[in-house]
Amino acid sequence: MTNVRKVTTAVSLAGCAATFAAAVAAAVTPATSHADPPGHQVTYTISSPNNLTATVNYVNSDPPSQAAYNADPSKFMTNLQAPLSGGAPVTYTVTLANPTQWASISASGMLHWPDSGNGPASFHCEIAVDGQVVVHQDATTTVTCATR
Repeated sequence: MTNVRKVTTAVSLAGCAATFAAAVAAAVTPATSHADPPGHQVTYTISSPNNLTATVNYVNSDPPSQAAYNADPSKFMTNLQAPLSGGAPVTYTVTLANPTQWASISASGMLHWPDSGNGPASFHCEIAVDGQVVVHQDATTTVTCATR
């Protein structure tokens, strides 16, 4: 009986050692991470000192070609209404493989009464690629920033 007990204990200890070794290996092995999507982080910024609702359009994905974009730009753009006031910026972030070719944002709008007697709306836009502002523009009524 003593031999059976020693063998059982040895097998149990070997199993525990193997489990411990696997746990240590898992703890020190770097976790497999999913790669970031290919491309560049593009941050679009729109602001206005006026109180208004702007129509904002920006490119949200790379078209496969200029012809595809020309055929149906709405497939690659977001169009929305954004409340703007007091110069507070509104930002949108997308990932583009080729921001030099495709990054673009526009905003337009008209002042509402009673502000409409104070002249046209003013807008500011910026495009930052990977944290660096690459283009900015100020305009009235409609502003467009594009990297091309």
